[in-house]
Amino acid sequence: MIVASDRLGELDCDEQAILSFPNGLLGFEEHTRFAVVAADEDGSYSWLQSLDDAALAFLAIVPTIFFPDYEPDVPDADAAELGITDPSHVQLLALVTIGEQSVTANLLGPIVVNLRTRTAKQVVLSEQRYSVKAPLGEG
Repeated sequence: MIVASDRLGELDCDEQAILSFPNGLLGFEEHTRFAVVAADEDGSYSWLQSLDDAALAFLAIVPTIFFPDYEPDVPDADAAELGITDPSHVQLLALVTIGEQSVTANLLGPIVVNLRTRTAKQVVLSEQRYSVKAPLGEG
């Protein structure tokens, strides 16, 4: 599948790289399909490129690479909505913000992916120990 991206150019993506977000992302509810595109060789960073808007792409990380103790409790209702019955079928992603002075990850609003169905949802956690602006260090 060819995916258009203003930031990344034309991409040839495998169907397995496509995630469906039935509710969109927070603030971008109308964007429901994204391609996951590797942003580096070791898989620490990925782009979530909207299939609905070539200008919309988000940088994301696998949070446990940078935050090894990151083990959020995904609410049961969200897991059920995604059809998650086995924790081994889950992948977590965190959106990254690059500021003038820092690079941070949103650990309070992770993206929960059901790897079997390729459906995903950005979940807002109730756990106060996580931040929307966790500083990213070396992975």
